[in-house]
Amino acid sequence: MARKKAPELTFQQDIADFLLRRHGYPVLEQTEITDTDHCLAEDHLWAFLTATQAEQIQKLKDDYGTDTRDEVFRTLRQELVRTPLWMILRHGLTVRALEFRLYYPKPRSQDSAAAKTYGENRLTFRPHFYFGETNQEIDFVFFLNGLPIVTLELKHEKNQNVHDAVAQYVARDHSRKIFQYPFLYLAADTSDVMTATDPRRTEHFRWHNSGLTNKPQTEGEYPVEFLYRKVLSKDQLLELVSSFLVFVPRRDAEADKPERPAFTILPRYHQSRMVRRVADDALFHFTTSGDIGRKYLIHHSAGSGKTLSICWLADRLHSLYKPDTNEKLTDVIFILTDRKSLDTNIRDDIEKFTHLQHVVGLARKSEDLPRFLKERKPIIVTTQQKFSWVLEEINTNADLKTLRVAFLIDEAHRSQEGRMGAAIRVPFRTPEEADIEDAGTEGEDEEERIAKIIREHDHNQLFVAFTATPAPETVTLFGAPFDSYTEAEAIAEGYIVDVAASIISYKTLYHLHCSIVPTPGEERVYPKGVVSKALQNVAYQDDGLIQYKAEVMLRIFEENVKPLIGGQAKAMIVATSRIAGLRYFHVLKEKLKERGADYRVLYAFSDFVHPTTNEAVSEHALNELKEGELIEDRFEGNDYRLMVVANKFQTGFDQPLLAGMFLDKPVVDRHAVQTVSRLNRSHEGKTGVVVVDFTNNAQAILKAFAKYRKGTPFEPEEPDPELVTTLMSDILAAGLFTQKDADELIHLIALGPKSDPQVQFMVGGLRVRFQAALVSPDDRKAFVYLLVRFAKAFHFLSCFFSYPQEVKQFATFADYVGPQLIKQGSVSDLMKQIRQTEVVKAAVEYRGVMTSTGPVKLQPGRGTKGVGPPVRNVSVQDMIDEIRTKYSITDDEALYIKQVTEQKTGDPAIRGTVQSHRDDRLYLEGPYRGQVNGEIQVAYNDLARYEELADPKYTDTGGIFDIMAITVIHTHLTAMA
Repeated sequence: MARKKAPELTFQQDIADFLLRRHGYPVLEQTEITDTDHCLAEDHLWAFLTATQAEQIQKLKDDYGTDTRDEVFRTLRQELVRTPLWMILRHGLTVRALEFRLYYPKPRSQDSAAAKTYGENRLTFRPHFYFGETNQEIDFVFFLNGLPIVTLELKHEKNQNVHDAVAQYVARDHSRKIFQYPFLYLAADTSDVMTATDPRRTEHFRWHNSGLTNKPQTEGEYPVEFLYRKVLSKDQLLELVSSFLVFVPRRDAEADKPERPAFTILPRYHQSRMVRRVADDALFHFTTSGDIGRKYLIHHSAGSGKTLSICWLADRLHSLYKPDTNEKLTDVIFILTDRKSLDTNIRDDIEKFTHLQHVVGLARKSEDLPRFLKERKPIIVTTQQKFSWVLEEINTNADLKTLRVAFLIDEAHRSQEGRMGAAIRVPFRTPEEADIEDAGTEGEDEEERIAKIIREHDHNQLFVAFTATPAPETVTLFGAPFDSYTEAEAIAEGYIVDVAASIISYKTLYHLHCSIVPTPGEERVYPKGVVSKALQNVAYQDDGLIQYKAEVMLRIFEENVKPLIGGQAKAMIVATSRIAGLRYFHVLKEKLKERGADYRVLYAFSDFVHPTTNEAVSEHALNELKEGELIEDRFEGNDYRLMVVANKFQTGFDQPLLAGMFLDKPVVDRHAVQTVSRLNRSHEGKTGVVVVDFTNNAQAILKAFAKYRKGTPFEPEEPDPELVTTLMSDILAAGLFTQKDADELIHLIALGPKSDPQVQFMVGGLRVRFQAALVSPDDRKAFVYLLVRFAKAFHFLSCFFSYPQEVKQFATFADYVGPQLIKQGSVSDLMKQIRQTEVVKAAVEYRGVMTSTGPVKLQPGRGTKGVGPPVRNVSVQDMIDEIRTKYSITDDEALYIKQVTEQKTGDPAIRGTVQSHRDDRLYLEGPYRGQVNGEIQVAYNDLARYEELADPKYTDTGGIFDIMAITVIHTHLTAMA
């Protein structure tokens, strides 16, 4: 053996001293490792068994006498041939039908069987562990009850570094049990740490750092102090065994899917850190206050292992009890995913947690959710579409209302709008701010009243929201991120590939012609943003353009993408609409057949009815999927290398072999990051990716990545409590409706269905009064939207602030009456013109390669309040002449964009606010833009346009709703100029 140099010995001794001083580790002597082949300190395990399970030992002795000990170790060695040591530790060892625990986890409650035996665990370490005939050495080996669980190789950067430690592991004789039994192999130098659960290959070792740069917590310690202070602490090592390690079983080769060997998943540092931080904070709050009404925003980048993080956190929260009691932290934990069907990642990952199989309910069918609630399943996995139902059920069901419930929400920004967002906010009010239902009740003192409020507004709901790209609304609701793991960290550590280092840019050029467009003198004008997005869909569904671009895509794929990752690389084509995606699918199938290609294409989309043929188009039938087969599973096969997507798989889709993306749909801001990040999953041999943009949007995509790369670019904003009372005063000042009207209507509604005739009779009278007072259609629209705006503001702000009972009554009145005062309109002239527009000339022009300055050098965005230059009004003909496309929408979508935008541009309340703040563009284009955005979404909700309300291209910052809001504001500004 080469002689160790002094700096490394000093480093090693410093860690050994810390383990002894801080953690109280005993040192295991080399002579105590009596089974040198299997590296077992047999006396330690036997002492643990006799101290904790004497009765079982005696039963075994009754049959085997003096051979009892030999029988235990013989069985252990046999089991180690087929089962990882950590799994035997977790599940126990069966010896002649008798169950033996080889360690005890931390007790979950006062009555846990482990409460008295946890302290009997013997955690020791052996510095300078020697093995083999030539006395080879490992710097540290850690033992649990005499069984080897962790090894550590150290290097000092004066001589060598962490990569040398990894190389040392890889060069070892892996037939030795010391390189098979432990579940954690650590390699470290004075600045960095890497880990593996299998030390046989360099590729198995991944970074395990506390951030982009490790820093000591204590003066005088090394930068990797977190390793020996936290990672190697007794409690954390035992937690890894009890709950963090996950076993993925072997998968046999099937059809074109290769065999996958079994392996163990170890949490990355930020994952275990987040779980511990949230759990510790929630438990502290529960212990000190008695409730769990807390909210946490977890900002972890794409590719951070978010689904496993959610599963680990659910497991941890499920296991927590108030110290020294049997009072559990949570009664039910809901894992909410943002898909219409259960998220594949969540479903697959939670099923890997075999120790949870009896406590987890996967709500695959509609009847599952009510049944799981009735059965009190501790962990329930469902979709965010069921969120409102769950909250309503908890609020109205007396048995459920007393439960302490936690919600773990995947991609939090999808859940913040409308009533769902309002429902989330209710438990976050302090008792003093809660809505006082019976403020005027006599005989009730202040203490009783506050206690009643706490009971009625259940503070036993805990929310943890996970997102890779938080929206401003999410940050305002949940506060600054409680735990962050940025994209810059993930790239620097090699967990994901930098997908935004460069983008190949093409510009799609086309001329449009509309045969029925009136002359400029006859034609009405529409906001430029509305028209451009309506027209873009026409061009991007043109058959000639799709044929041409498909050829370019195939050429780039075969020359630049297909050879990547050892010839296994796949690519995604992001189409502007389902119609365009369908055409791409058929065109690519034809071209691949003509070429005799050895690969095929799939098309992922939500089923729809073709607007021209009126035929139902099904993803399952079109791709010839087998019964129960998922398209993402089919795409794993080697035969399928291309996937066309339309509003699907642009978020949350994990396919490590994806190395190419063709964007034929403009994506901006967070949506750009989410979409292009589908390529970032790491895979052995994957060193780069190819991104091709056909929308002349490459610079905007690079800018979006720069904005989010190093953290959340937004600060929480405080809601304005005065808005509700101001709007209510404006409504009452108009003299159309009174508080007495509201009280009478709400009283009738409260009587139930039997009073519906009287309710509708009263609404009819109110409508007559409304029509008589307001003759102008514009005035009527303006007043209705004032009612809607008031109700929307109340639903949001009442979650943060308390309002008198009469305000709540009037908000309910406005909510009920407003939509019934005016009937919906008809198809607009704008859409008639759009439908007659056709492409007369098209081309695709190469623009070059756009590059960033690299993943770490990019500066994070600080968030801007404005949204660009003033919006000017243009006609359809003007728009055709100077079209600039950013989004794709259907004709129907353009119709509603136009309708709602015109309604808002006629809103006198908005006009008044713009008038009052016309010199404060920072306010108008920042906080007030958000308010107008919210009113626009209320209008869409009233029109039952729920698809747009769930579509990121509308809801994202800078999306269509934001563009509409800015258009409305700038229309009023232009009128005042």
